[in-house]
Amino acid sequence: MNRPLRVLCINGESDPAETGSFIQMHKSGIDINVITWPGSSNYQALVAAGVPTIGYKFKGKISPVCIRMIRRELQSKPYDILHMLDKRATMNGLFASIGVNIKLVAYRGIVGNLSYTSPQSWLYLLNPRIDRIICVCEAIRENLLQLGMPGIRMRRDVPVTIHKGHNPDWYVAPFEDLQQFGIPENTFVVACTARGVRRKGIPILLEAINRLPAGLDIHFLLAGTYMDKPEYQKLVAANRYVSNIHLFGFLKRMPWILPNCDVSVLPSLRREGLPRGIIEAMIGGAVPIVTDSGGSPELVVEGESGFVVPPGEPQPITDRILTLYNDRELHQRMSVAAQERIRKNFTVEETARQTIELYRQLVPE
Repeated sequence: MNRPLRVLCINGESDPAETGSFIQMHKSGIDINVITWPGSSNYQALVAAGVPTIGYKFKGKISPVCIRMIRRELQSKPYDILHMLDKRATMNGLFASIGVNIKLVAYRGIVGNLSYTSPQSWLYLLNPRIDRIICVCEAIRENLLQLGMPGIRMRRDVPVTIHKGHNPDWYVAPFEDLQQFGIPENTFVVACTARGVRRKGIPILLEAINRLPAGLDIHFLLAGTYMDKPEYQKLVAANRYVSNIHLFGFLKRMPWILPNCDVSVLPSLRREGLPRGIIEAMIGGAVPIVTDSGGSPELVVEGESGFVVPPGEPQPITDRILTLYNDRELHQRMSVAAQERIRKNFTVEETARQTIELYRQLVPE
């Protein structure tokens, strides 16, 4: 091939990791165009970096208007790859690319919720026209390969694991003062940043907190969409640490809050991907305690850069919090190791390199 690879990436609201990967691929010489939501900071970052970007907000999973828009762009020049990064992008992109000579790459960021008996799954990631599915962790790849039944399974070469990389330089000082959330200075802080949905296991964490010995100088910051719903407020009110638990909804500046936290817990019960909140916590030096769910254990070297505990069990979480609270030298070593784990093993440059390598496998020179 005597020209750069031409790639059209379509997405909803790009997150910093996806945006960073697009920018890095652009710097690497890929002729990349991105369709993503307009008006966001990530959209502005793409434009500022010189990445050709089309601002567009998808209206639905199957939208004739969206399909026509994508198809017009596909027909505007000979693209080699259509890379679809969320459900709406994938379902609309699959229809828009019918009859177009192009390789199709999709993305999967969560375990489960697909079925060979579901018609919608066939219009999504189980569609046999998809050439590759980039899985954000190995647990997702393994789950996709286990779906179905003998004779009706995904080809083994379709799902590919590429961890989503970050850049610590995105989250630099000044960091947020925790006193604005009612947390006093010089106290040990345990954070949990997650959507407050059932599978995240928030009641398990609250029970783990309740099992701690009374009177410890620990405060707990729990924040995320639905985290402050009445169900959790009631559990907090009955907790022995009620005055030390600070419950909030979504906090936009969470990556700048976490560096002032000591520990970050994600008590997921199932279906976890590669949790962004834990990556951001590790970048900030908060020691992670995660469950053996989905890709969470892939982030942590057990006992070195964090702890992995069984899902659904509060006592191991209690024990690990106490270990870190009582042994500040251990906490400091693990904090440094957590930061180094992300800096060395989950970089946006490596994500872009592996993605480009996948593209070249599909479109050899």
